[in-house]
This record gives sequence, C-alpha cells and structure tokens, in this order.
Amino acid sequence: MPEYLSPGVYVEEVSSGIKPVEGVGTSTGAFVGIAQRGPIGKPRLITNWTQFTATFGGFVENGYLAYAVYQFFSEGGTRCYVIRAAKGSATTLKKAETAAMGSLVVRANSEGIWGNALSAVVADETTLPGGSVRIDYFQLSIVYDGAVVEAFDNVTLDEARPDHVLKRVDSKWVEMVDNGATRPPNGTTPLAGGLDGDTLLSSDWAGATGFINSFDPVDDINIVAIPDALGNATVTQNAYTYCYNRKDCFFVADTPQNLDAQGAAAFRMVTGNFNSSYAAIYYPWISISDPLTGKSKLTPPSGAIAGIYSHTDVARGVHKAPAGIEVGYLKSAIGLERVITKGEHDTLNPIGVNVIRSFPGAGSVVWGARTLSADSEWKYVNVRRLFLFLEETIDEGTQWVVFEPNTPMLWGRVKRNITAFLTNVWRDGALFGTSAAEAFFVKVDAENNPPEVVDAGRLIIEVGVAPVKPAEFVIIRISQKTLGKAG
Repeated sequence: MPEYLSPGVYVEEVSSGIKPVEGVGTSTGAFVGIAQRGPIGKPRLITNWTQFTATFGGFVENGYLAYAVYQFFSEGGTRCYVIRAAKGSATTLKKAETAAMGSLVVRANSEGIWGNALSAVVADETTLPGGSVRIDYFQLSIVYDGAVVEAFDNVTLDEARPDHVLKRVDSKWVEMVDNGATRPPNGTTPLAGGLDGDTLLSSDWAGATGFINSFDPVDDINIVAIPDALGNATVTQNAYTYCYNRKDCFFVADTPQNLDAQGAAAFRMVTGNFNSSYAAIYYPWISISDPLTGKSKLTPPSGAIAGIYSHTDVARGVHKAPAGIEVGYLKSAIGLERVITKGEHDTLNPIGVNVIRSFPGAGSVVWGARTLSADSEWKYVNVRRLFLFLEETIDEGTQWVVFEPNTPMLWGRVKRNITAFLTNVWRDGALFGTSAAEAFFVKVDAENNPPEVVDAGRLIIEVGVAPVKPAEFVIIRISQKTLGKAG
C-alpha cells in the first residue's frame, strides 16, 4: 500500500490483471536469391514491386529472385524481406567505378556488372542569381542505361564549404570518394570494372554459412523461399532445418526443372529423402509471361506459392489450407511446365508432393496442402503453420509473466488471458469443435505446478488445441431410390 501522510485526494492506477494476447503475423515472406544489384547479405523489408526494383533492380536472365518477388506480390503477398546473395574475391566481385575524373571517384553503391551501365556527367554549375558562376563548382549527373536518374547542382570539392559533394549528395545509385580539391573536368565518364562474383554453391544458400542465416535478426519472417537454388535437395534440407530451429517460419521448396511425375517422386523420396513438417514441396514449374522478353518463361513456383500463403493468411486465416479453386488459383501463371494427370497425381500426393494442376475453366491451381513430414499428425501445411502461429503468439504474449510471483493468482491471470485468445481463434474457425471446451484447454494449476516445480522457478502452462484439417477428399455417395409398390 502507498503511504499517505496528508489529507487529500489520491488517484491510483490499479491493473485489471488482463494482459491481452495478440496474434503474431504469419504472412511475411522471406526470399534469398540472385539480384541485379543492392546490398549483399542484408535483409531489406520490401512492401511492393516498385520498392524492390529501387533497391535490387529488375529482372535478370541468370536469376529467379526478381521473378519470385514479382509473383509473390501478384498473388496477393503484402510484405517480404529480401536478401541478395553474391560472393567472390576482390577480383571477382567488384563495384564499377570511374577513372580519369580528377580528384573525384564515383563508384556504384553495390557490386555487380549492373554498375557498368552507369556514367557520371560533370557540367558547369547553374548560373547563380546575378549571373555569377564559381569556377570550382560543378553539376554532377548520374546516368543509368542512357537515362539521367539523378542530378546534383552547385557542388564543390572544397571540404570547407557546406556544398562539398560528399555533404550534399545523397545518391541511391553511387557512392563517391574525394581524393583532393581539384574540380573534375566537364564531360561524361562511364563506370567500369563491375563484376558479379563467383558461382554460388548449395552451401552458400542454406547451412552453417549460408545466406539464409542473415535472417537471424529478423523476428517476423514466416514464409521462406530460395528460388535460385533450383530445387537443390541439400538446400531444401538445410532450409527446413533452419526453419525448424527457429520455430517461427516455414520453407516453400521447389522441385528441379524438367522432371516428369516419376522423377518428381524419386527426387522427393530418394534424392532428397525429406522428412519435415516445416516445409512443403511444389511441382511442376510454372510458365509466366517474361517482362524481359514478352515470351513465356518457366520459373520455380515457390514465389507464387509464397504469395498464395500470404494472401490466404490475410483473407481467410492461417488455418485455411493454401490450396483449392478459390485461394489456390495462380493468377501470375499462364501455364505449367507439364500437365499432370490424375493418375500421376495419385502417386505424388500420398508422398507429400503438392501438385499444381491445370483444370479447364479454372487455370493453374495449387492442388495439394501436405508437408514433407512422415508424421501423420503434421501432415498438413495449415496445421503446422497454425501451430507456429499459436506457439509464437502465446510465447510472446506471456513474456510479462517472467519474474512475477508464482502464485495461484498468477496462474489464474495466465489462464484467463490465454483462454481469451484461444476463444477468438476458435470463433475464427481455426479450431475444431462446437464449443470452446471441445476446441481447446488451458491448464495452469497446482497439479502441473507442484511445490517442487515452483521452487525450481518454473511455471508450467499446458495448452491443447484441436486444429481444423482440410477436407482433402470429398466423397459424395449417390444411390438410386426405388419407389415402393402400392399395397
């Protein structure tokens, strides 16, 4: 109780004991791949296609990252983190830069041959009011692929002045080095020497030293894809192991290109020998209209599938299987690498290969929602992802409990808060049961928190839920009814 020493009115804040548990996000994508330009190994939040091109450039012939992100947004994805992967030595991974510009060096702001399309243009500064021109001042323009993308006027190499080029210029394309006070001569100087680096190996994508680990500081990624791994089995295993260790994200895997149904089955069961509820694999590759050429192009499906996941989470909820005529329709696809027959599908679905089917009048549709797990309890994508959502939400929503007095009063508060959250989840249709009692239970009492547990500084909370599983097989029985004879 506070101490009151003089007459007066005292206002006290009294906690209601209710700490609402708010659901975490589930729809954020996470992509690793080959980009035209941009920072290497640093995750960047991207919320639309324009932002991606401004940071990482456009489509490139030797990479699928841009195509995957484009399809992600086309299918209804809302936000994603992107990592550009590239490696090499000082002689194989380089930034393009200028030569013979006097004391000023202009350099592309990221490595790659893309920088060789840049030029720096120096001209006289714009005439000042009164018609004066300062001979040590100049105008610097940055040209990319023949078009002026930036222009900085009235700058100088005099470090004592506020118009010094390094103080004034905030470029999205280049960085500069001032090696002296000599004004660069007028003219156009191309940048040269940019190199893309060495060929990336499977270990570079995922594993102990893979670029996927650059997502470690990012807490809110949910749907991971590595389209430029081209369905590599080792990458798939390392990527879903990464998701398993994090316990908050799920890997969308591709099969390699040019596989028939038998080859896809062999890849899943023999080559990969996969077993994880933290990943799902999709087959075959999809055909899109290539923005680079206007012709059809085959791409790994993971980017489009991640978009389907994200859109389904927002529109229906994470408990809805990301498949079917309604939510599984691929708007970005103009066709498939090959049309899969029902007989072929019958061999692939039981082993956890999610097939993209082509149906007359419906287009290309995701027609599978299974994980790569051998455990029937974790057979379905939506069940695993629902539990990821529940586990992370309850974990984050109970952090306030740490260091609180471990008493029955605390147990009651914790139970009320989690029960309120799960009741809302059940009402949203994510849990099975005609009542909340059938859908879930929360147990925090003396039975699972005996004195020895409390003395050890622990609080045990037991939560059980009944997840909704997809109607994977819809069976309609029709019988012929015969009219009874008149008596």
